[in-house]
Amino acid sequence: MATGSSAGLWDILDCEETNTFLCKQLVEGVTPPPPPPTTAPLLFCPEGWQSTSQSSFCFKVGREKMQTWFEARDFCRTIGGDLACIHSEEEQNLIARLGYIHYSYWMGLSALDSDAGFVWSDGSPVNFERWSHGEPNNYDGNEKCGVFTGYLNMNWNDLFCEHMLDFVCQIKKGTSLKPEPNSTFNYEYVVGEDDWIMYKHKEYYFSKEAMSMERARGFCKKSGGDLVTIESETEKNFLWKYIFYKDWGNNFYIGLSVSLDRTFQWMDGTSVNYVAWAPNEPNFANNDENCVVMYTHTGTWNDINCGSVELFICERLNNTVRPTVAPTSPPPKGGCMEDWLLFDNKCFKVFGFNENDTLTWHAARNNCIDLGGNLVTISKKEEQAFLMSLLKSAATDAWIGLNDINVEHTYLWTDGSPVDYTNWAKGSRSYYSMDDCVYLMKNPIEQAGKWKDEGCKASKSYICQKNSDPKLLHSQPTVPVFGFNNYGDDRYEVINYKMSWEKAEKNCRDQSAELASVLDPYAEAFLWLQILKYGEPVWIGLNSNMSGGQYVWSDRRRSRYLNWGSGEPNKNKACVYLDLDGFWKTASCNETFLSLCKQSNELIPSEPPQLPGKCPEPKRGRSWIPFRGHCYYVHITSEESWPDASMMCIQMGASLVSIEDSAEMNFLLLYLSPLASDFRKFWIGLFKNIDGEWIWMDRSAVEYVNWEKGEPTVLFDEHCVDMDVSSGTWRTYYCSVDQNFICKIPKTIVSVLSSTASRNKAAASSSGGLGGMIFILIFFLLTGTGLTLYCFYKRRRDRQMFTAGFDNAIYRGDIGTHESNCLVTNIEENEQETI
Repeated sequence: MATGSSAGLWDILDCEETNTFLCKQLVEGVTPPPPPPTTAPLLFCPEGWQSTSQSSFCFKVGREKMQTWFEARDFCRTIGGDLACIHSEEEQNLIARLGYIHYSYWMGLSALDSDAGFVWSDGSPVNFERWSHGEPNNYDGNEKCGVFTGYLNMNWNDLFCEHMLDFVCQIKKGTSLKPEPNSTFNYEYVVGEDDWIMYKHKEYYFSKEAMSMERARGFCKKSGGDLVTIESETEKNFLWKYIFYKDWGNNFYIGLSVSLDRTFQWMDGTSVNYVAWAPNEPNFANNDENCVVMYTHTGTWNDINCGSVELFICERLNNTVRPTVAPTSPPPKGGCMEDWLLFDNKCFKVFGFNENDTLTWHAARNNCIDLGGNLVTISKKEEQAFLMSLLKSAATDAWIGLNDINVEHTYLWTDGSPVDYTNWAKGSRSYYSMDDCVYLMKNPIEQAGKWKDEGCKASKSYICQKNSDPKLLHSQPTVPVFGFNNYGDDRYEVINYKMSWEKAEKNCRDQSAELASVLDPYAEAFLWLQILKYGEPVWIGLNSNMSGGQYVWSDRRRSRYLNWGSGEPNKNKACVYLDLDGFWKTASCNETFLSLCKQSNELIPSEPPQLPGKCPEPKRGRSWIPFRGHCYYVHITSEESWPDASMMCIQMGASLVSIEDSAEMNFLLLYLSPLASDFRKFWIGLFKNIDGEWIWMDRSAVEYVNWEKGEPTVLFDEHCVDMDVSSGTWRTYYCSVDQNFICKIPKTIVSVLSSTASRNKAAASSSGGLGGMIFILIFFLLTGTGLTLYCFYKRRRDRQMFTAGFDNAIYRGDIGTHESNCLVTNIEENEQETI
């Protein structure tokens, strides 16, 4: 301490210097103070709080009401502490003992300032960490707050700060707790009439049933309100806390809508002055998210496809007297632009009449949007039928607006319409499939119009739709009612008075028409829409009275297309009508229905001549079907490899089928098409020999082929050929695969014997010579075939080739069975036996 002018001021000097000094002692008679204690007094935690001997803090888990991170922090600070800040292994282990395995808890760690990184909310240094594996990962760029994760032994994770969680508070040992704050939000909800919740000047209804947005809004309007409009943070919190604590679901529709130009508007017209979007939302995923939901766990908002089925919140004014709600009026009727077709007050157009005009799903949708519409939505069976009638002109399958691009296996319409109707094909929507976009099928014919999913990058025809325009009121309806109506090259008329089938047939012929034959599903759809206008079933030209129990068209046309209703046809009823459900049904020909006449300029193809001869007698359930000079047996009772199928045919004196021309192909398809839903592939007799040549098993010349696109392949081990019974196309395939098959055998010629002995003798001699020729022919055929099979396949080991009890399920004696019912029009092919 200095003297002089600086007297009393302290200075720092070298300790080795010498200087004067001052001493201090107690005055005599003064009692000295007690010595300071050697240990600090024990500090305790408030009741219900826990600590460790090494920690200066007490900890408690808050489980009474979940909070966001910010609410939890403010609560802990209000009672005199903070969110838990962990600085040692002992403190971490204590938290692990206090927590429950199924819960997560807020801690004081946060990274609200990304430049500063994670810091403790009480300002203490981050000198201890216990992150779970791979954490913190700041998922989606929005995880800024720390949590203890119960199922991970209370190790740490980062999370979005607006989640509602339990939390852990800390307070310094020895500190008295301050009173807990009154709740910043009143959770005592006042319930009014009809379960509506009152809040200020409004009432809210929280649905318990999930709906699409369109239906949810309709429900709200019927109750005198609309989907909720949220105008402030306070109102949002009121709604959010209610749905959170009730724990009714994940998402609730609110009344915000998103336009295609990505602007927002409340559905009731209120200005958008407040939003609470979740991180990275709205994202307009797939450009079809035009509605908004509130997340239950965070209260934040997300855009979503309007067809998604969600819970919802309604809002109405808190009036004593409810306003009268006007019934929802349908949109005004309008018309369509040229080349667009009007149906049910909407306009439709097919694109892609040739393959050069086909597009991917996204490109097709963009084109529809550019035209003021969208890819088509199909909401009912009538719309499906209308589009089916248009599909015939498309070059390929046609894209529609259904997709699961946003959520796998959740199919929604791209325009946000509810999914009220579906028409899936068999085998669609495989759980393992990653195909996201849906199209209308054209092939095979038995599944035409069905829906199937495929990768969105495939190019296809497509169908656009848009709303009708009230300014174009003069558009004609696409489905006219009266007189003959054109569809394709044919003309149809519904006769609007009832008569028996025979009288209906005569009436049509009096008009230079026939009772209608329905030859494909496209015409079927068009005709069904017409009869719906009348509300009555109609006779069509199918009848079994004049053909020995076989159902054939009265205009003598042939078709592979069948559309029987369940349990049909009834073999005891000969005449057929088209019912209002769109299916064919049988009835007594004396019953009276409306009728459907058809005029067509298309020539009826002549029947191929049946050559003389006889098919083998039915044996062991095998029935042979005649066509021209051959007989055919279709084996569906077991599947065999190509070599085994060949040997089974040979054992019957036949060979695997050869197909010599399109007429023979059409005969087979006509016969096999009813089986297409159960049996798709059949072995035929074509194979590749060791020289790489394609050869028929029966040594017929290979003058006709019908390969699938891309066939025949050049794979080394695909030497055999099968046929698709839906399309008739052929493909090469592995000979060892087991499949059904078709055998073919020449008809047997039976000579007419004379009554004179000499002619008997001559005839016998002639027959013997012919029999010898046939024997030699069969011998060479079998020998050549056997050698070919041996060289090519080296034959399998002993295998039981055939069982005496096998039965041909597609041609049974009782035509009332399902298979015979489907095939009766095809069995005899106007066979003329020569005896």
